[in-house]
Amino acid sequence: MESTDEVQKPAAAPEAEELAVNREELLSSLAIFSLRPLSHEPVPQMVGHHIVDQAAALRLGKAFFWDMQVGSDGKTACASCHFAGGADDRVTNTVHPGLDGIFQTGGVTGPGQTWVPERITGDDRIGSQGMLRALFQSVNADPTIAAEQCRLLPAPPFGPNLQVGFRHSPSVVGSGFYRNQFWGGEANVLFNGINIWGDSGNNTETPIAAVQNASLASQAVGPIGNFMEMTCSGRPLNGTRGLGGKMLARTPLQFQRVATDDSVLGALANPDGPGLRCGDAPCTYGQLISDAFGPELAAQAVDKFSIIWGEALQVYQASLIPDQTPFDKFLSGNLNALTARQVRGLVQFVGKGQCVNCHVGAMLTDATVSWYEKAGPLNQDGGDQGFHNIGVRPTDEDLARGDLGIFGGVPNSQSGSPFDMGAFKTPTLRNVKLTAPYFHNGGYPTLDAVVDFYARGGDFANPELSKDIKPRAFTPSERAALVDFLTNALTDCRVEKKRAPFDHPELPIPNRAPLPVTGANGLGPCP
Repeated sequence: MESTDEVQKPAAAPEAEELAVNREELLSSLAIFSLRPLSHEPVPQMVGHHIVDQAAALRLGKAFFWDMQVGSDGKTACASCHFAGGADDRVTNTVHPGLDGIFQTGGVTGPGQTWVPERITGDDRIGSQGMLRALFQSVNADPTIAAEQCRLLPAPPFGPNLQVGFRHSPSVVGSGFYRNQFWGGEANVLFNGINIWGDSGNNTETPIAAVQNASLASQAVGPIGNFMEMTCSGRPLNGTRGLGGKMLARTPLQFQRVATDDSVLGALANPDGPGLRCGDAPCTYGQLISDAFGPELAAQAVDKFSIIWGEALQVYQASLIPDQTPFDKFLSGNLNALTARQVRGLVQFVGKGQCVNCHVGAMLTDATVSWYEKAGPLNQDGGDQGFHNIGVRPTDEDLARGDLGIFGGVPNSQSGSPFDMGAFKTPTLRNVKLTAPYFHNGGYPTLDAVVDFYARGGDFANPELSKDIKPRAFTPSERAALVDFLTNALTDCRVEKKRAPFDHPELPIPNRAPLPVTGANGLGPCP
């Protein structure tokens, strides 16, 4: 696709060294890469949704996301895997042994152990821990008890330990701009109201909705139905025996304190203890749902809970916009927002490094809705836009975009290109300082190691390797400048210090210190 090539791969400016010291010219030149302040990028809006009050849906979505009652164990919230810059920073019980079933990385030789961060050279993965392996029996009839009744079924490789996912948790911060969610893009841009698959061939259930620009809604119904992540196997989403019946019977956030100055939930926060208060009484999820979706859908909430859950989660997660980085200030015309070394790093980013070939646009990723609309459905290799095989691991280890889906016959790939085999979604580089370890397998613990990976042209010469992956010889000064740019110029202080809209209720987290409650002012001021 000739026009796509032209947009994605503008030639590196021959006057790169001059631009490194001429900030005005550098700023002017960035337009060719569609680099602009994120505040200038519209957030894709759901079409065909069921929400009647966006502010109320935001409150509901934030309560859902942080409520530890959602997990079958009564301890696991969505936020349990997305609390550190929107990702997961735990090191104890976070190793998945890979396809060979052998734990052999970072000093870990078995489940439940603590990983010493290092580059992973085998097929082990760093993932997020979720549920004990168990079979769902029923929701507890006592609404003050969050844990469900499940029958434990321990089995290798995790035995009596919490199961660990096969891929590293991607950040939810800025995820509202993506066209598809998950590393392989399995969560469809069309939300069918019941599962992640949209209108793709992997969907075998009867759709109960058709919401466009709603991949976050599709994503939201995935983990709550996954027996490794948030549920005992067999728990339904809808119905009195399912998550809908459970949550409608329980007080929102009844075991967690919420700050009275929480940017979304503060007006409902209980000043004397955990939970939310609506007037003189504890809030109910039924009331929050009625406020957001209207009384008619609220009356059907137990049986249509998956619609409500998905759309409310999308509204909340799409509000997490990291648009106040030094780079945004630079792009807005503040030429002193970046240090001299960060400016030189930016030159490497768009020049010799050609990082901008994939990390393009306001969100620094070609996997966004806006880039798809601008550059088309195919990347320069002929595969799906926003997905690339970069040689982190052998292709056959995880087919990702080219996987045949859960039913073994319908690939995620839309193009059908062999370049979708082993191709993963381009993650944003915003707040990349906060989301280590890196890549889908968590295989690289530092940004220095990531830059070295790209400098040598990847680790595996897969037949499907993207044309953009090739050796690049950085001088020590260039390398240090690029790492400085990635680390410091792209970090939104509000994310790092948990200031609004990144503030949150308190949350106990397995195998880690509890996350304390924070209000709109977070952990301190930003410059």
